[in-house]
Amino acid sequence: MRVNSVFKRVLSIVLALTMVFTAFSATAFASLIEDYKARKEAERNALVDEMVEIARSQIGFYEDYINKFTTWYYGYDTSAYWCSIFVSWCADQVGALGTSVPKRAACRSMMNWFERRGQFYDGDSDYVPQKGDIIFLNTCTDGTDPYGVHHVEIVTQSGFIMRGNSKYVRCIGGNTSDLNYYGSEYVTEKVRPAVGPRAKVIGYAHPNYDASLGVISDINTFSNSIRPAFLTNLYSKFLSFVYKIETMWFNFTVKVEESVAETKAKTEAFFSGWGFKNDGEEQTPEPEAQAE
Repeated sequence: MRVNSVFKRVLSIVLALTMVFTAFSATAFASLIEDYKARKEAERNALVDEMVEIARSQIGFYEDYINKFTTWYYGYDTSAYWCSIFVSWCADQVGALGTSVPKRAACRSMMNWFERRGQFYDGDSDYVPQKGDIIFLNTCTDGTDPYGVHHVEIVTQSGFIMRGNSKYVRCIGGNTSDLNYYGSEYVTEKVRPAVGPRAKVIGYAHPNYDASLGVISDINTFSNSIRPAFLTNLYSKFLSFVYKIETMWFNFTVKVEESVAETKAKTEAFFSGWGFKNDGEEQTPEPEAQAE
């Protein structure tokens, strides 16, 4: 009897200690999770701030289409539009290239990259741009290319700036005009209208900057540092070729879709003019409404 009593007491103590330890462990684990989230958020915000400050450090840069950004991108001196290249260059300076922001020379190709990852928000949606976002613009003011993506910049301030009933976005970009909207070879920070005739906002990309804060980012940084220069140049030229093919393919598919839509519209108009539906069945004329 005494042995059983002692055993029960020991078992009770063990169970009590287990419950206390479990409760403590759960609380400690929850605390660790919260600390991790807070640290991750602080690191993310620091990375976004650094991205913006890197871009701002280039304000006042003025040079034509052969410059340090195009040379960085292609690995050799060559002429190119460089607004997307500038965004990629800024991401590269803070270790976010390839993980959070792609290396692209074409605005449409960069936008496609974010769309495929579910990180793109249409300019007509309720999305509110955040600092570090990428804004895509249509600068064709004459309306001849209503769906084109011609320019891309980095958002430098979260939220909209309100001026009366009008909304504006603060952003910075390369291969753009100065504050007087002169030229197109500057790095400039502007307050752009979210809706307006000067440049329509196609949409915003919200990069996953967390992807640049971890082991994968460290591995990419290390591999880039030990890669021989000639391989870097070769790799850059190869990517440039691939991105050009990607852009050409996208433009081709868009033209095909437009052609199909145009043919469909003409076919419907033809059958409608002869009193037939699309399936060739004769339509029954609707009775005319009598005047009341």
